[in-house]
Amino acid sequence: MYTLYLDTHSNKIIIVLYNNDQILIKQEQNTSYDHSISTMPLLIKTLEQHNLKAEDLNQIVVVNGPGSFTGVRIGVTIAKTLAYTLNVPIKTVSSLFIKAVSIDHEEVTIVEREKNGVFLGKFDKNNNLIEDYQYLKNKEYESLTNKQNFVENIALDYEKIKKSLEALENQNPHSVKPLYVKKIEVEK
Repeated sequence: MYTLYLDTHSNKIIIVLYNNDQILIKQEQNTSYDHSISTMPLLIKTLEQHNLKAEDLNQIVVVNGPGSFTGVRIGVTIAKTLAYTLNVPIKTVSSLFIKAVSIDHEEVTIVEREKNGVFLGKFDKNNNLIEDYQYLKNKEYESLTNKQNFVENIALDYEKIKKSLEALENQNPHSVKPLYVKKIEVEK
């Protein structure tokens, strides 16, 4: 069973191809937020390196945010299109959840920085989200006095991420949406 993992939420494009629970290949490409021209060629290259076609995929997993507005939209659109046209299951994970499952912890707040602020996600020891995701501007974040159990700069463990996917339900590709935490100017 081949699973495609697609992550475009940051300035990197990360593609992991699993065969059952084994990582076949992990491709990572730094971008200047040019996901729209880099993601599909990297995906095709990844499949070709193992003599696979899109039709060989049995499951799609996509990081649906929070993160780069455009990057997230591109990754989600590609994943939804593949899942729908190939008629394969799709699952979504947040960029903060994959960091939480990559480390051992009791209760933890995962911090992910971006240019003007941070995304926060608080998880229990079973990686269940305790509070809604938050976005704080840099000044707001720096003014927090209690940052106990806040963790950032986490190396992702793609084997732990794959194991965590088993507990997640498949979604209808039409219901998969980007996870936006940061308010855009129109919403303020």
